[in-house]
Amino acid sequence: MKRSTKFLWLFAAALALVVAHPGYMWALPMLGLTTDVNDIDEAMKIFFTDPIVENFVTDTEIMDLFEADGNVQVEQTTGGRYIETAQYFVLPGAVGSRAAGDYIPVPEGPVIRNSKVYLKKHFGVLQMTGDVMERVKGNLGAYMDYMDRAMPDLLERFNDDIDRQLLGYGNGALARVNGAPGGTSFVVDSAFGVTGWTDPWANFLEHKRVVFSADADGDPLRNAGAGQSALVTDVDPDTLTVKVDGVPAGTLDNDFIFNGDASGSSGQNAGEDREMMGLAGLVDDGTILATFQGLIRNDYRLWRSHVIDGQAAPFTGDLDEIVLTAADNRAFVRGKGKPNVIVTSRTQADKYWLSLIGDRRLVNPKAYEGGRGSVFVRLGDRVVPIRVARKMPPELCYMLETSTLKRWQLDGGKWDDKTGSVWNRVTDGTGRKDDFYSVYIWYCQTGNLAPAKSVRIQNLVP
Repeated sequence: MKRSTKFLWLFAAALALVVAHPGYMWALPMLGLTTDVNDIDEAMKIFFTDPIVENFVTDTEIMDLFEADGNVQVEQTTGGRYIETAQYFVLPGAVGSRAAGDYIPVPEGPVIRNSKVYLKKHFGVLQMTGDVMERVKGNLGAYMDYMDRAMPDLLERFNDDIDRQLLGYGNGALARVNGAPGGTSFVVDSAFGVTGWTDPWANFLEHKRVVFSADADGDPLRNAGAGQSALVTDVDPDTLTVKVDGVPAGTLDNDFIFNGDASGSSGQNAGEDREMMGLAGLVDDGTILATFQGLIRNDYRLWRSHVIDGQAAPFTGDLDEIVLTAADNRAFVRGKGKPNVIVTSRTQADKYWLSLIGDRRLVNPKAYEGGRGSVFVRLGDRVVPIRVARKMPPELCYMLETSTLKRWQLDGGKWDDKTGSVWNRVTDGTGRKDDFYSVYIWYCQTGNLAPAKSVRIQNLVP
């Protein structure tokens, strides 16, 4: 193929990508318009790398609150990728007042502790039949059409899972079984495995497989082996009933539920989280997560966030200016924190809005538009936005100083191309099948460098 012909192929691919997704215009330099491409497999590797991470960081509800940091070390002894941070829990030096001729104050050394944060490995998988592969392999336009349909579906599933992880505490629990399960259904409670947190149904997605365990670490699984998972077929938000193709044998009341299938689960591995750390662990006083980033919370006051009971007097159980102001004062006085964003459920955001509409005064309006737009609250010298997360239990509200939140990642994510192509043939115990799959891998973990600067308001009235 002549160089000019190759250039036209690449230009056509770039143009098709922009037409299908105008927001990808920034990605054009990645296409390497001046670089020779030997075959279609190379083109397949290039098109959808960084845009995946950029899209779900943008599309997820709260991931953009976490500042990205790619400065990741590799520990040679284990090969594990980790981040090591240093926390000042006691400042160095000494201060005091003395009379003339007195000895000067004796300085004390600082108290510095290192926390180690391990990256978590997140997968996105696409699969196509051999017939589809034949059509797309020989035609760049067909490949673009296929990815134009497949990528939004992959991103939607990725977004759904990342949104859930960012609200949990790392162990991967979706909810717990409430009552004796039936043969093809079970009722759920305790969102994220935490007693009293409601709306657990939101953590389940149709056509996703789940596994069960009596323990919060997911070990051992019920009916471990080929029959350990159940395929979710329907979710009823009103009755909190999850329908499946069959509940694994041995599943009981109060069992924890995790993402998983016959090959494994997203629960912990020998006590170590497989999932990212979410707000339930990042902003906690040790009640849910006693050890955070390798340090015991009870040993360090500044390693504990502030937790406020939304129904304790003088609070009413609703998200209003009284409880928000009190929480902001707690963060500032006890942790020198100045929260700059509030994250809660739609239920509580609506309650806050309702607490404000009584202040409206209209004098001879010639036109009037009702409804609710963005909502903010003034806290002293700053105006703080209130954001909502769909999977947030309605009992909760987080007030965050986002400068303390971190997102560490190895890179922008990549398609696994160890075989020379991003597509691999599906095999099983019998042999090779006429199907192909592709795996996208992203190493990422979230953390909090100063938990005492943020607050969790809980026990709000749903």
